[in-house]
Amino acid sequence: MSGAGEFELIDALSARLDPPDEGLGIGDDAAAWRPGAGSVVVATTDMLVEGIHFRLDWTSPRDLGWKALAVSLSDLAAMGARPGRGLVSVALLPGQTELVEELYEGMSDLARLTGSRIVGGDTVRSPGPLVVNVAMLGEAYPDQLLRRDGARPGDLLALTGTVGAAAAGLDLLLRDDRKSLERPEAVPLLAALHRPQPRLAAGAVLAALGLRCAIDVSDGVASEAWHLARASRVAIEIDVDRLPLAAEAVALLGRSKSRDLALSGGEDYQLLFAVSEPRLAEISDALGDGAAPTVVGRVTGECPGGRVTFLASGRPIETTADGYVAF
Repeated sequence: MSGAGEFELIDALSARLDPPDEGLGIGDDAAAWRPGAGSVVVATTDMLVEGIHFRLDWTSPRDLGWKALAVSLSDLAAMGARPGRGLVSVALLPGQTELVEELYEGMSDLARLTGSRIVGGDTVRSPGPLVVNVAMLGEAYPDQLLRRDGARPGDLLALTGTVGAAAAGLDLLLRDDRKSLERPEAVPLLAALHRPQPRLAAGAVLAALGLRCAIDVSDGVASEAWHLARASRVAIEIDVDRLPLAAEAVALLGRSKSRDLALSGGEDYQLLFAVSEPRLAEISDALGDGAAPTVVGRVTGECPGGRVTFLASGRPIETTADGYVAF
């Protein structure tokens, strides 16, 4: 759609999305809908900037659209919320209209799979770089919210799924490791990086079963453990030997490097959650094989400022990094 004006572009983008199931969507001054009875609205927003969060020589526009939505959906998963409606704003360079159409197709792919809807947003011309912002609204029952401040002394800390895959894929791209990139083990690592899977079902299960503390590990296990410790005002121990590392990452990069990437690399979008030991088996059964939890630590006591100790072979260690930091 080269040379399209603003309104033609909006029409083209709207055609790539499903219409709202009720209320008003794209085409009016604002979107409108009625929240579910007895629900609270859960809101999140994330911005992806070219050259910082993605590179178009590594990521297709369609994959970028998927990921832009997945990042916000993962925040809803970490709260135990049901996905709802999203607003997308894009700052694009002249000549990028076809690119942004593909981006919207990727978002639409994931929206359909998760039952979410894109109902509006904004497009602006920019001298660069490309910027994509997604604001996502979901719903949750007020007594079934997962929060960061709900960990208590004696709780176990568990992870859904495996960690380190996306960071391993990024590592291969950054080093331009052609030999490793051509191996079959690289395929799921790059898929984890470009098309992450938000753990919406797992978050819903945890919330429905009465758990109260979770966070997604978008910035790495180390960083997110610190967030939980500070918010809950507790001391946490993480046994790095128990991290459920992605097998493909270990095969290509070795266990030590894969462990470091899982701790500090991020973009896994698994959930780190607190659970009392007597309930672990019940929670494991409810999550099923697709999100089978692995216990990686425990809450050892109260600590007003929060504290995290990382252990290897039963002894405290220093981590190479505390996860992604924006500034």
